[in-house]
Formats: sequence, C-alpha cells, structure tokens
Amino acid sequence: MKLWRRLNPWPRTPFVTRPAPWTWQRVLRAGLATVGVLTLGTMALGLGGAAYSGAWARAWNLRAELQPIEVQDRRGAPLGVIDHCREGGAANAVPCRESLSVPLTGVSRSFLLAYVSKEDVRFFSHVGVDLGRLPRALLSGAGGSTITMQLLKNSVLAGHFDYDTGRRGVGLVMTRKATEFVLAPLVTAKYGRREILSMSVNSLPWLGIGQRKGIYDAARTVFGVDPADLTLAQSAFLVGLLPAPGRYLVDGQTSPETATARFRWMRQQQLLTLRILRTRELITADQYAEAAQTPLQPRLWRVEYAGGGSDLRVVSATRNPDYRNDPEPVWAMQELVRRELRTGGIDPRRVGRVVLTVDAAAQAALTRRVTGEGATGGRPAGVAEGAAIVDVRGGGIVALSSSTGGNESSQPGRQWAVSALRPVASTVKPLLYSAAFGQGLTQQSTFTDGPTRYGAQAIRNNSGTFLGRAVTVREANARSLNTVAVQVGLGREAELRAVLGSVGYREDTANRSSPALGTYRAAPLTVAAAYASFANGGELCRPHLLAEVYDRAGRPLALPRSGCEALWSAPVAYETFDMLTGAVNDSASHVQFLRPTLWQRLSGRGVPLGAKSGTTDDVRDTWCAAVTPQYAMAVWIGDPDGKASVPTDLYREQTACREIGLLRELPHEVRELSAPAGMVRRGGAAVPAPGVTPENPAPPPARTAALTPVVPMSAGSVGTP
Repeated sequence: MKLWRRLNPWPRTPFVTRPAPWTWQRVLRAGLATVGVLTLGTMALGLGGAAYSGAWARAWNLRAELQPIEVQDRRGAPLGVIDHCREGGAANAVPCRESLSVPLTGVSRSFLLAYVSKEDVRFFSHVGVDLGRLPRALLSGAGGSTITMQLLKNSVLAGHFDYDTGRRGVGLVMTRKATEFVLAPLVTAKYGRREILSMSVNSLPWLGIGQRKGIYDAARTVFGVDPADLTLAQSAFLVGLLPAPGRYLVDGQTSPETATARFRWMRQQQLLTLRILRTRELITADQYAEAAQTPLQPRLWRVEYAGGGSDLRVVSATRNPDYRNDPEPVWAMQELVRRELRTGGIDPRRVGRVVLTVDAAAQAALTRRVTGEGATGGRPAGVAEGAAIVDVRGGGIVALSSSTGGNESSQPGRQWAVSALRPVASTVKPLLYSAAFGQGLTQQSTFTDGPTRYGAQAIRNNSGTFLGRAVTVREANARSLNTVAVQVGLGREAELRAVLGSVGYREDTANRSSPALGTYRAAPLTVAAAYASFANGGELCRPHLLAEVYDRAGRPLALPRSGCEALWSAPVAYETFDMLTGAVNDSASHVQFLRPTLWQRLSGRGVPLGAKSGTTDDVRDTWCAAVTPQYAMAVWIGDPDGKASVPTDLYREQTACREIGLLRELPHEVRELSAPAGMVRRGGAAVPAPGVTPENPAPPPARTAALTPVVPMSAGSVGTP
C-alpha cells in the first residue's frame, strides 16, 4: 500500500488513508492522462529526432528533395535522371536512382487503387497520421505507418535511425516513428495529399529490383510496360512486392525448389492484395477473378502454371536466361556528374537540368559492345572492360561505358572506364616518341632492333625475337618493338615522366622497369584524353561530361572550365598522328583489320584512323588507344584486381582494338587534319622539312583529372605490344 501511494499520481487527499475505489470515471481519467503523457513524450521524441537528423528543412522542401536532375545528351535527347539522395552532408544509404518521375495521370488507376487500399486505405481522410490505425497496429503487429510516413522514412529519414543504417533497436525504431509522427502533418499541410501520393509512387523503394526506385522503373523492369499500362494483375503483383522486394531477384545458381517457393510467395502476396481490393469493394467480383486467373510472366522469371481459372497454380519458376535489363545511360555516370558539379562549385541540389557532352547514339553503340552485345560478348567472370570516347575539340566525353559499372551499381569504383588505373603498356609509346620528336628525332630516325638492356634488365619483344636490323621509329611503333622504345627512352626519361604526369598518368613506384614500356597507370578516359592531343594541334584538354547546367527555375549556371593547355608543338602532334595512322595502314601493322573497308570508303566513313595496342607481359591487361581527326578512344580489358590473366582468345584476337572500329561508325564533322607549316612527306611519312626542328613546350603541371577517383589497384607488370 505504501508503494502504491508513492506511485499513485492522483491522491484524493492526505486526510483519507483508505484506498479510493476505482470507478469508470477514474479509469477514464487515468487512461486519458496516460494517452496525454505518451502523446507529449512522442512529440518530444519526434522533435528531437527531427532536429538530430536535420529533417526539418528537408521535409519542408520535400518536393525539391525528391525532384531529380533531368539529364540530356548534347543534342537534347533524354538520358535519364539523377537523384539527390547522396547530397546534404548526412550519410544517406538509399541508393541513387535513374527512374523517371511520372505524374499521377501517367500511372494506371489499378495500381493507385491497389497501392492506397493495401498501404493506407484512409490516406485521403487523415492528416498524415492515422490515429485510428495505431491501436490495430499495436494489437496485430501490423505496420502503423501511413503513406506519408513511409515517404518520409524512405527519403529524408533514410540512413539516420534504423532504416538503411544496419543498426537495430527499439529506441531507434521508436525515435524514427516519433519523427515521422511529427513531420507527417507538416508535409500534408504544405503539399496536399495528391502531391504526396505522386511523390510516393515515384520513390517507392523497389531496391531489390536492380537498385531501382519508383513506379516507372518497377513497371519497365518487371513487366516491360509503361506505368499507365499496368493491368490490375500486374499492379497487385508490384504492390505485393513492397514488403520484401529483394525476393523478386533470382539468379541462375538458385535451386529450382527455392526459386519456385519464392515465386509462390510473390503470387500469394498478389492474391492478398486482390482480396483486399475485393473486400473493400474497390473492384468487382469479375475483375477480381480475371486478375487472379492471369498467368503473369515477369521479365526476369520463366514460370510454368497448371490448371486454369480459379484453379490456376504455379508449378515451377526459374530465372529467364534471356533476361537483360540495360540501365539508362546516365545510371553509370550519375556519380561522375555529381563529382564534376561539386568540383565546379555547384551544389547538385540546386540543379534541375544538365546537358552532357555525351552523344546518345554513340553511348548506346559503345554500351552494346562493352556489355557483350557486340563483337566481344562472352567475357568470363573476373574480366572487366572499360572504354571511353572523347571529342578532341575541347575534351567533351562522347561515350563512356564499363562492363560492370552500371547494371546494379553506380559506385564510381566500378566504372572501369574512369577508375581502372592499370599499367598502360605499349599505348605509352606514342607519348614517348612525341617527346623525342620535340628533340630532333623523326619518324624516319632509325634504331637497331637487337639485344637491349635497361639497367640490369634484358629487354625483349613480344615475339621473343629480334629483327636484327635497323628499323625506323615509324616501323618500330607499328611493330611495337620494346627494344627501340627503350633505346629512345634512354636519356629522355625525365622528359617522358614529366609528360606522363601532365596527362594524368600515375607512377607505379613498385615497378622499376623503364617507363617507356608502359609502367605508369591510367584509366581509359585518361588515355583517350592524352591521344586526343595528337589531333588537336598538341593541345591537352581535360575530359569533362558537363556542357550546360541549369537550376530548378531554368536559369543557366556558370560552369568553370579548366581549358586546354599546350602539350606538344603542332608539328610534333601532326607527326605523331601520322605515325599512328601508319600503325594501321602500313605493311608492318598488326591491327590491319582497322583499315577502312571498301564500303566504308564509298560511304564516306574512311576517315584517317591511328591506333596503338598494348598488353602487359603477364597478360592481365590488354589495351587499345586510337584517334581520328575528331575523336579519341581507349579500351581496356583485364582484371581490375590485377590477379587473373586475360583469356588467350581475347588477347590473340586483339579484342580491345576491334572495339576501336566503332570510331569509323561515328559521324565526323572534321574529316582531315591539315599539315602545319614546316611539315613535308618523305618516304610516305610526315616529317619536318630540312632545317626545321620542332620544339615542344614545357609540359603543363601534373594534376589528376577531376572525374578520376583515387582507386587503389593491384600491382601489374611491364608492358608488351
């Protein structure tokens, strides 16, 4: 009794010692007081959670928070959109998306009915918090979140409490729920229910479906239709996936029993959604029967059904071996776009539209080749590919693709075209010869292909033999003779290292071989930018993606440019370009398949093209770099970890250089390079006129390209052809 008196917050009077009887009125007062205390506590907890997570301003500006950046190519063609989910300073674990936002009028009525009836049937009658739903949620264990609260959880609160943080605990869950409880009425008051529903369906976390979000992605990825064309059966299937979208994914290694059980679960969730619609009389009995009896075939799955009508049942389900889900082009570039915006001093959250230097047609063609649809399909596991094409006039990136860097991940470390810092092998030789051309050497200078040493290291050619005769630099480059490269590099190593630092290559301090053999490391994009200087009068332009940037009101934003810097003199650049075309067209060429065909000549696609291949001596990397009067391109194939060798067939068939053939398919506005003053042709090669000695300018200061992340790569070996 003494304990009760201490705990009882409502003593009748100090003069009454016997316990007061519990009446219904007193029970009601106690219940109301308890509700009041809990409400005040929830409000306090929610206010604190909102302040801690910085959600006040983000919730107030929720539309801007969810409105993505529209992305266009250089001709205005749409490339997709970019979210702001990684902006704002706070760690947000929700993967960024490329899903297009569609208005409610662009979503089928069947989906909206299924979504609202299953997730929040009183959505249009409450203020963001459904108080009538809370008791049932507490008693049944069902979720008490409304659509508005789910929207907040998936956006401004993601990555702060228990959702997408990997942390668990009752306190975190209660704090998040309380924060949603506080913010939901605020968001409802500002935006209204239709706008909230629109934002919700465009940001639903179907993260298991290839890291996608929103109704557009779900409809296109799962059924290959637009959101407006979703049937009732398809809509119920998608809504049924929301509690566990990861169950939708299946791979070829999943056992048939497991795959079938997972699809049966999805089928049960679909039927549950349909029953909810029927119970609430939102669909007729005939509509229910028709949807329940439809044998759905999602694109990822191959499903066998038995029976029919009300007896329709799943017999087996496995992955569809013909399934492909190519992402929109901007998916693999979104982090690179953000990085370039931030480097230019622009907050991505201010941006409403960007125009990229990318050409949509070239991007699609390169993606088909790199991801296996073109000539190089069938790469084994562990072998990656990255390729980049730049416009020599200013360094704009025309196309950028990686074999693994866009399908299910936008991590820049997997965008191999930008991040695969691998030994450049013999693709370095044109840079070496250009440095030598500025010191009196020419294409016609001769060296003996014979035994050569670099310190204590014996230098060998890829063939393992020597010609045993004098060869010109032009022939040595076409044959990719290591002996000549090392001889030219001796005495010019300081100049070569300065050039390599200027173009963004990185020294491998663990490799003590000659830099003339390609020991420095670079990504395909950096190599392409270096080769572009040979067709740009010797100017080195830093590669970039952004052509124009506009804010949310459509106003253009100033975009600082680093400009181009002189790397070679114009005569040296022209002589190197001519030498590279000789590596394709001369009899000593080992990439003769890059010569223009008769049809290409007749159709006007026989533009001059120069190329150089390269392979490390452990065959963990194989390269090809090329340049035309308008474009430069680099392709790398290998193991990003530097552990496995490239399969023999990919190396022997010069697979990387076969990708270069795409350059002839691109439309060229610049079809020829004019020889600068002081250049003549002698013996079929462009060389300085007698008495003319071109001199290169001092190399620009060494720096790293803004787009290139620092990604450590495993050690590799020296280069061979």
